[in-house]
Amino acid sequence: MDENLKSLYCWFDIKRDEIIAGHENERVLISDNNVLGYFPNERSAVAEALRRGLEPGNFLVQRCITEETELGMFCNVNLAVGGGAKTLSCLR
Repeated sequence: MDENLKSLYCWFDIKRDEIIAGHENERVLISDNNVLGYFPNERSAVAEALRRGLEPGNFLVQRCITEETELGMFCNVNLAVGGGAKTLSCLR
């Protein structure tokens, strides 16, 4: 994973509860450790990032879900495809 994307995800994960409050299941656009907006789907979030002139790797689009929900989705997909789990650790 690109270091910048990892850093953006870690920032999101640390501030997850604050970021997702009132925006459950929306997509959040993040760049430079700032929330740039909330969108109904990935396509509109990416379109906004490109409209702002952001380049791939310099922004993150993340679904606004709890850590527990995300972990459950990851585990279910991982079991379904038989892949090995990789851990992305973020210091809290």
